[in-house]
Amino acid sequence: MGSDAPRREDTGLWGDLLLTPGTVTATAAAADGFDDVAALLTAPGVRRVVVTGNGAQWHVALALWLAWLQVPDPPVEVLAVPGGLVAQGQFPWREGDRLLALSSSGEFRDVIEAIEAGAPRPIATVTANAGSTIGKAAEARALVTVETLRARTHTQGYAGALVAGLGVLARMSGDHALRVATEGAGARMTPLIEAAGTVPSPTGRPHAGVCVGTGPAWPAALHTALCLREVAILPVDGYETREGATTGRFATVPGDMAVTIAGPRPDPLLDEAAGILAEGGAEVVRIAGDPDADPRLAPVTALPQAIALAIDLALLAGLDPDAPAWAGAYDQTSRGR
Repeated sequence: MGSDAPRREDTGLWGDLLLTPGTVTATAAAADGFDDVAALLTAPGVRRVVVTGNGAQWHVALALWLAWLQVPDPPVEVLAVPGGLVAQGQFPWREGDRLLALSSSGEFRDVIEAIEAGAPRPIATVTANAGSTIGKAAEARALVTVETLRARTHTQGYAGALVAGLGVLARMSGDHALRVATEGAGARMTPLIEAAGTVPSPTGRPHAGVCVGTGPAWPAALHTALCLREVAILPVDGYETREGATTGRFATVPGDMAVTIAGPRPDPLLDEAAGILAEGGAEVVRIAGDPDADPRLAPVTALPQAIALAIDLALLAGLDPDAPAWAGAYDQTSRGR
């Protein structure tokens, strides 16, 4: 890029990311409502917790479900469901169900419709807005700290919701290691942001792409794909690693990009997928994350490089990362009336 071209550091989205370690740390330190939500979701008679959200928050819901699969003797079942499936009374609720709604704004339309259509009470939420429609409707709220946002793509709300949700799960399960991991998540993000800020900008803009990740890195791959679609307006799909090496492989041609989300442990499946995708002609970009972090933090530790990549590819195309053309349509379809 020329000296007069927009820089990553000048964007509001990068500024939002720089605030994220602090807001994540504040969310975990305050633990506002974490105990209340955990108690509601494990109260006598509760059999199943249905976690739902939209977009970035749907990826958080998946991450919470995957984390819960690692609990050796879970007191309740946890099920992640896309927001559209609970809207307008479509979801077949069972006796003993509880709803855990993830919405940074607290105005997510599908959850509001689910509440209005008779979702079982009491309801719990993870939100950054206690005074929102969902915040006021819920009987228990785990609150996320979010400072002033300058871009439409979520950074603080996404990372904060994951940390808050994992903090709740740690209290539900008695998992001390997970609780410690959430409390240190913000500190782990700072060097990752610094490292992402020194990565050279891509030399070319791909035609399309795929993102792949294993286990807890699968939601990180989905969210990286979402960031690339939202910010760089690229057709990118997110896959679990084996799907990325099979289904995703057939869609890869020269000029495409493949992003691999590495976990903290060696991952032969991811290495295999990267090789297969490269053979198809894709340029492979590796997001390393933090090799020493709890694997369940993968969506947070992958975020800095995902945002950096999305901004750089947007700027290459002359796009404004902070003011995407899709914002109005998103508000029309996702927010409550």
